[in-house]
Amino acid sequence: MSQEHVSDADAGFVLSTLEHDQLVAAKREPVPRRKLKGIALVLAWALRIYLVFMFVVVCWQAWLAVK
Repeated sequence: MSQEHVSDADAGFVLSTLEHDQLVAAKREPVPRRKLKGIALVLAWALRIYLVFMFVVVCWQAWLAVK
């Protein structure tokens, strides 16, 4: 069985027509991880490095403020 690509508009229409209990059941299904490639992977790693750097900067500034 092949899976067809469903557009965001189609998915939105389907979700808007479901009843509450059907919507809850649909949301409980896990969504598989997306494999990042190219620029998206580079941007994800850049964001991680930036967050670690900023965490260190904030901790350093907090340490200096306490001293």
